[in-house]
Amino acid sequence: MCDLTQTLLKDTSDPKEGFLSLFHDFPNGLAPMAGFTTAPFRSIAARLGASFTVTELVSARGIRHDPDLHRSERYLHPTTGDKPWGIQLFGFDAEDFAFAIDRLLSDPRYRDVSFIDLNMGCPAPKVIREGAGCALMRDEDLVGRVVEASVKQAARYLKPVTIKIRSGISKEHINAVRVAKIAEQYGASAVTVHARTLDQYYSGHADWQVIRAVKEAVSIPVLGNGDLEKPGDVEKMRDMTGCDGAMVGRAARGNPFIFSWLKEKSESAVSLLEYVSTEDWFDVMVEQLDASIELLGESVAVREMRSQFAFYLKGFSGSSEIRRKVMEPVTREGVLAVLEEAHRMREQAFLLYLNR
Repeated sequence: MCDLTQTLLKDTSDPKEGFLSLFHDFPNGLAPMAGFTTAPFRSIAARLGASFTVTELVSARGIRHDPDLHRSERYLHPTTGDKPWGIQLFGFDAEDFAFAIDRLLSDPRYRDVSFIDLNMGCPAPKVIREGAGCALMRDEDLVGRVVEASVKQAARYLKPVTIKIRSGISKEHINAVRVAKIAEQYGASAVTVHARTLDQYYSGHADWQVIRAVKEAVSIPVLGNGDLEKPGDVEKMRDMTGCDGAMVGRAARGNPFIFSWLKEKSESAVSLLEYVSTEDWFDVMVEQLDASIELLGESVAVREMRSQFAFYLKGFSGSSEIRRKVMEPVTREGVLAVLEEAHRMREQAFLLYLNR
């Protein structure tokens, strides 16, 4: 058993103490995002300041139907380094979750995972159609069965189970408090609340008051998620909600530097263009590209990195044209040529910014 697990489970009678003892200070982690929280990106984010990371969502039923993990293995590579990391599962059947957790935690490759996270917040239509993700919040009895089965199986390996939910289905059906209380009742060790409803998808504003209501209703740790985008936001969320930690999702796409930037004082914070040097920005893109090639092979990695580059390559004059160009190369050499051009353009934009 790894040191992280021993620390986490040193006081199983107090799940809050055990979970929060993983962290030296207020934790702010990388939220799971399909297509973005790959192992290379997670590892970079952890090194650059994320307190913990979580994999892309992985289908519990997919693991049950493919126990050799031919289709799932690529999403399950551990985050490198010594930061806590979790595997997120999605599905709609308690037995699927139990099978998947047993299959993963019995595998030496994943025994050092810090926790299992249950996805009850994904709004993607294809996930909702099969009754998974945020659709689970429509059936609170099913929530209880899924959490109970998952916690029971994970406990065999001394691993905690957390859940990630939304505020509810719609503004007329806000049930985050009830779902969190059910999760606590059946043994969940923490709950993350994305303070938007299912029908909001990612539009509008996150209602942090829902996070506060959940925090006041349960004794397990509550993490807040939604609209954490600039220095001062995490501090504001903490003050407003009393949350025990936070997670950053979409604002981290193409920006693994955000975790340290968010710690800056809002009144003295510089722009991201100033905070991240062009050299560091360029090096991280190349690092992620090369790690992805090692993991997936050149052809697949170059193709899949295009969505990542679409977010890295923003915020400087001419970036829209660079984003178009980076979609064309099919080799590492071709991508590097575009990134080197982007390096020159961003550095020029930075010098103009300093001399404005």
